[in-house]
Amino acid sequence: MTIRKVRRSQTVSPFGPGAIIDLVGESFVAEDVSRWPHGAEAIHMPRLAASLQIHEIKTAPVRGLPYYRFPQWLFCPSCRRMERWSTVREKKDPVPRCQSCTRKPIPQLVPMRFVAVCARGHLGDVDWRRWAHSAARAGSSGRTSAGTSRCADSRLTFETNAGVGGGLHSTEVRCSVCGASRSLEDLPTKESLRRVGQRCTGRQPWQVDAEAVSCDEPLAAVQRGASSVYFPEVVSAIDIPPESNWSVLSSPAVLLKANSNFNLVLDNPGHPARSVLLGVAATETGLSLSEVESVLSGLETDAEPSAPASDRADLIPDEWMALIDPPAGPDAYDRRNKFVARKKDLTATTVDGRLSAAASELTYLATEVTMVEKLREVRVLEGFKRHKAEQLISANLGPYRTLLPGVEVYGEGFFLRFNEDALATWEARLEVIGRAHTLTDRKEDRPEFAWLPTPTSRFLLLHTFAHLLLRQTAFEAGYSASSLRERLYVTDPKSGPRMAGVLIYTAAGDTEGTLGGLVRLGEPDRLTTLVAGALTAARWCSFDPVCGESTGQGPYGLSMAACHACSLVAETSCVAANRLLDRRLVVDEEFGFFRNMLAAIDGDLDTGSS
Repeated sequence: MTIRKVRRSQTVSPFGPGAIIDLVGESFVAEDVSRWPHGAEAIHMPRLAASLQIHEIKTAPVRGLPYYRFPQWLFCPSCRRMERWSTVREKKDPVPRCQSCTRKPIPQLVPMRFVAVCARGHLGDVDWRRWAHSAARAGSSGRTSAGTSRCADSRLTFETNAGVGGGLHSTEVRCSVCGASRSLEDLPTKESLRRVGQRCTGRQPWQVDAEAVSCDEPLAAVQRGASSVYFPEVVSAIDIPPESNWSVLSSPAVLLKANSNFNLVLDNPGHPARSVLLGVAATETGLSLSEVESVLSGLETDAEPSAPASDRADLIPDEWMALIDPPAGPDAYDRRNKFVARKKDLTATTVDGRLSAAASELTYLATEVTMVEKLREVRVLEGFKRHKAEQLISANLGPYRTLLPGVEVYGEGFFLRFNEDALATWEARLEVIGRAHTLTDRKEDRPEFAWLPTPTSRFLLLHTFAHLLLRQTAFEAGYSASSLRERLYVTDPKSGPRMAGVLIYTAAGDTEGTLGGLVRLGEPDRLTTLVAGALTAARWCSFDPVCGESTGQGPYGLSMAACHACSLVAETSCVAANRLLDRRLVVDEEFGFFRNMLAAIDGDLDTGSS
């Protein structure tokens, strides 16, 4: 048996349901969670589950997940023969090899590069038989039309013609029976598949025809590794008190609510196997049967009609309150808790020299720091989008959609809270307002980026500062840059408490978490040095003055003074896919939020400036 490995944390992103994964010359697509085998472990996070309107979050079982071979059209790199691999053949030979070659060893078949996708997220193979037999001709208008006339017994080959240059024009699909052929030059053009008669199947590759829905969206042929093939929608939350406290986590009610057998009885009071399921639940949780029945009785008595799910945005304000006012006392520092944090006063710093003046400025701009010694984050894949990102496809396509895939990770970090008075003064500057409006207008002109946060001046500042801090932290703490993450706490312009804070943290997929190197950087002395280093490095980019004077960088100009050399981080670390960044809002000598701190570092601070 061939064993292919994927890390458990990757089963949510980037290789969660709907994603295409390449493994040593093979290509697969992950099936949705309804097809996961039994044995998946439940993850307890009621706050996140309520927000997503689901009952269960489960992590991938250790024994593996179903991945469907896709594309099914493969070709031999030696004889160029094309074959459509079937699920029947997959069971007999899990490693596809050419049946036409006499060469030893027998070559392994290679997946075709192009797949067919529609704006509603359906995915399938390109109909290569139709493509090879399509007779393209130029009409009087100059537009290309095509009809199809397939032979009864098509035998396709994927040829490369070295005599016509490079690119798609030099590759073609040919039928060795009738001699029909067509190059791939026109394949990526708009409605090329519709012109050859291919229509959307209305399903995902692993679904059967009975699960298909009616879809009239035109198909687009794209390379299977293109970024537009898969846009995961991941929602995450940090475990906070009181739910994160060991006294709550170890209670019978919480243990049983995370048990699938108990939930089956709770959802179906008249279940015929009620007593058996409760007995299994008691064994699995280590409780007595009487304790299980007592908890069940209490939940059934207190049962009320389900209230509407809380607003998704409510997840962030709750975390904000836990970070700015972490619980204290002996129970709060129990190492069995999932959230352990201590607040520090930034004025406790003892740095001297030029950093002393810089520290004084920092204590005005940022009021306090919280050292998060232990945290637990749960990430859930709600679904995914494809191509034009017009429709969200659920990560659970089964009949019962109360379960979604997730992963829990443990780690540490530090949280920096900004001064509202300093922010209000800075946000009123005309230069700041103008730069934020520019990016807001650009975002509104691109509907496909509706998922991005509103680029207020406050968001742009905190987001860019977090990136600069992440880059500097990677040097100071010894973590790889991709292992660090940002989490922003920014006031929603429409509602919610006034928030302005940045959490820099790292999280690993095991119960031990990390080793304290990151949380120590939250100590006032170390934090002052860290912030000063990040700001100093950000003043000059190796692409300046081009980067610093840029009026638009990145896709559709959704960032301004920010590039790979100064501000961008790994996309797994960023909440906005490396968009909505502007370094000048942080360090500009005229209107940057940290301009006075930088002046203090240089030793020429004008205390009369505003």
